[in-house]
Amino acid sequence: MSVALATVAAVVAALCGRAHAGEVPVRPFLFTAAPQYEPADGSRASNRFPKGATLILVRETGRRPVAPAFYASADPTVSFDGSRILFSGKTAAGSPWQIWEISAAGGDPRQITRGQTDCTHPLYIPDGRIAYTRASAGGSDIEIADANGASPRRLTYAPGLRITQDVLRDGRILFESDGELYTVYPDGTGVESLRCDHGPSRRDARQVSSGDVIFTADGRLARFTSALASQAEVAQPEGQSAGPIAEVSPGAWVVALRKPHGPFALYLWRLEGRRLEPLQTLPGTNAIQPVLLRPRVPPKQFPSGLVETRTNGNLLCLDARASKTPFAEPVASVQVYTRDDAGAPVLLGRQGLAGDGSFYIQVPADRPLRMELLNAAGRSVRAERGWFWMRPSEQRICVGCHAGPERSPENKVPEILLRSIVPEKLLGTTK
Repeated sequence: MSVALATVAAVVAALCGRAHAGEVPVRPFLFTAAPQYEPADGSRASNRFPKGATLILVRETGRRPVAPAFYASADPTVSFDGSRILFSGKTAAGSPWQIWEISAAGGDPRQITRGQTDCTHPLYIPDGRIAYTRASAGGSDIEIADANGASPRRLTYAPGLRITQDVLRDGRILFESDGELYTVYPDGTGVESLRCDHGPSRRDARQVSSGDVIFTADGRLARFTSALASQAEVAQPEGQSAGPIAEVSPGAWVVALRKPHGPFALYLWRLEGRRLEPLQTLPGTNAIQPVLLRPRVPPKQFPSGLVETRTNGNLLCLDARASKTPFAEPVASVQVYTRDDAGAPVLLGRQGLAGDGSFYIQVPADRPLRMELLNAAGRSVRAERGWFWMRPSEQRICVGCHAGPERSPENKVPEILLRSIVPEKLLGTTK
């Protein structure tokens, strides 16, 4: 083949969304096409696509809208066997977003969620259920329901915006909350920051085959890797990125990229060699949210041990004095707050620290919780800015206050448990 013909063949292959020989092909894949889109507006469903959006399926034989009768469709995710597609959809301009499912082969969409509030960002859970984000008066929460949308259960119990992102390989649900990434198990337990390094605003995260989590931060791609406790950079093309990415193979991603004065378009980005190849989408519209239509290995299932009839949870802290940053003065006690129906903080109670800094408390379940550390005179030394929660009968252990999830505990029995194995009840008037 001549050099000229080889060049033409390479260009055609790139435009058609094909990978090079020996690599997994990009097609078939899904993406969202939107006349207007700004990543900064992605936290609230009502702001994301002011002129509508269309979910497109691209195959070797061509492309077609997944739900042509809908006013708007977006947020695609594919079942683990590659046969079904979940998406968020609006049947009319004034209707709320709801979760729908459709066969990858085509047919009529099946409605999963119902109600007058927006439901978006669906995820398949390995036990057959579906997790998604539901808008609320205070922002949004994560819910989980069976495959028919029945028996929905709320997983998050704190104020703010919580947007489902991905299901990690260990079974945890990855979500974004007010610009930070968190994880939670499918029963709502174990909520924690993915890194707790308080970096730039992060969103649109996906876990790749290496185990790293790739996300956007201030219009650029970044990653969390198991070797580091803080955000790492990613080799990437010039321009503004809008996540999430889709991993074609290790080192090859489909990315949404916007050059100056243009809409977002999809490209195949090869990290080795830093090669950028355009993919066939829809000219003049924003192309975002790429997802490959192919089978994938399901994450691990999480067996919940919650006792729903109980109303409290127990929290053991090994050393409240352990922190990434030093305290200005010694810590002597901890007090815990919840919120009333109007959003005002309500003190649940206070417990002094044992000699090694440990404490053991019982707190109300399914309520927003926030802790504050005090000195010997009762003055605040450090207070949490955000809220967390505990589920009924949940038993949690933390290494320290703001110690970070990468911190390993010392191998010893905490002093507070040598005094008593019964937690101090900090239940306020909510018991």
